[in-house]
Amino acid sequence: MKRQFKTLAALTLVLALSSTTAFAAVPADVKGQPYEKAVTALVEKGIITGDADGSFNPEAQLTRAQACIIVVKSMNPPAAEVTGTATQPAPKSGFSDLSGYGWAEGYISYAVKSGVSKGYPDGTFKPGNKVTMDEFITMVLRAADYSDQTLGGTWPQNYTSKADELKLMEGIDSVAAHYATKWMAAQFSYNALDIIEKANLQEETPSQSTDNSGTNAIPDTSKMSYTAAGSFNDSMTAYNGRTISNNVKIYTYGLKKDYKQDMTFSKKASDYLENTVYKYKNVSTPAFCQVENNKITTIVLPGDVGFSGRAYGVINGTVKTVNASGEAVTGVETLTATKEITWLAKKNLSGIPTSSSSYLDGTVYELYLSNGEIQNIAAAEGKHKGKVFEELSGEGSDFVEVESYADGVVTTTGGKMFAVKDNASVYVLNKADADEYKAGRASSIKAGVEIRAYDISDDKENSADIIVIMK
Repeated sequence: MKRQFKTLAALTLVLALSSTTAFAAVPADVKGQPYEKAVTALVEKGIITGDADGSFNPEAQLTRAQACIIVVKSMNPPAAEVTGTATQPAPKSGFSDLSGYGWAEGYISYAVKSGVSKGYPDGTFKPGNKVTMDEFITMVLRAADYSDQTLGGTWPQNYTSKADELKLMEGIDSVAAHYATKWMAAQFSYNALDIIEKANLQEETPSQSTDNSGTNAIPDTSKMSYTAAGSFNDSMTAYNGRTISNNVKIYTYGLKKDYKQDMTFSKKASDYLENTVYKYKNVSTPAFCQVENNKITTIVLPGDVGFSGRAYGVINGTVKTVNASGEAVTGVETLTATKEITWLAKKNLSGIPTSSSSYLDGTVYELYLSNGEIQNIAAAEGKHKGKVFEELSGEGSDFVEVESYADGVVTTTGGKMFAVKDNASVYVLNKADADEYKAGRASSIKAGVEIRAYDISDDKENSADIIVIMK
């Protein structure tokens, strides 16, 4: 009864906040202006917002941090990539001058990763610096899949000429301004929205080869330095305080007890398994690392280390493999916090679903892990370890149809209502070929699709941290 009361109270609060936002969608200082349509459209899409006092301040000059947020939101990335998930913080950018810019760091990180923006050689981003209109045009066109290589020529003429050719300067081409103002950025982004959306149209992230299936190469340990006791940070973007490259290669080899400075490595490729960095949140371990341009590009880790705690996700398959001790075990191929991870189960673990008909049905599982090894696996209605892990959308294993999704609240055709967190992990199954889940976006939650929704976080909010969509 208390849980039901909390659900209604939380939902009432969400609806109240959402209603306030909806009525204040168009800031007063934008009404009647030539750019009102552009600002209104971007506000409705959640790409831009008004200031704390309800105004837009259209003549204010745009900063680099603000520009990243506008452009990245226009790209509609998975929420996990910019705001993190209930169990995974947003990736850190690695720039040294983002203190006080936590609200923008996930967007800055994504902008840099996507080639939309760049940092400075001294390791800073200068988030408070003003952005020229030429720079903003460049960022937007890069988000639309144009680049220095494809355009040729000399900057900024190559980008501004392309903008003219695409007729993106409508409403601002007669304005001479060195720095981009907020209204100019809104108008240009609105003009370019179709080509940005087209360039980023793929709604589900395709599978990557980041499992325990082995590797075609042997890491060159002669070029690596040894760390006896280092730690990965909580976003798995640094080890022992040093930034990890976005394209890092992770190999597992041997046992932790055998790691030392002068250890001998095998020459057989089959003795190494290629892995993913996403298995090592807050893990302390010895490692051999190769560093290039002050970033870790290759890491060799013991095979018996990994994340300890609860992880939640969907299952895409199981494989027979061996653990670091050479014992035959089951590998569980998952999407966890929207990332592909194959977790190894402890020897003879029972309860692992091995039939695709049982795990490709929208079920989310809790994995209870010790050193990266599954000790227990359970669905929401099973004997799980979490304080909160429940299905919000309905009873049993059935998808429910969405009647509407507005202001972060789902209403099902059966009359159920629940909020969806801004950083909810979204997984998608396609009816035509429901052979695996793919990471999706909240924009896929629409009237007519079928979903299952789960609350996994003990944050006193009865709202969805994970949404599984059947399209």
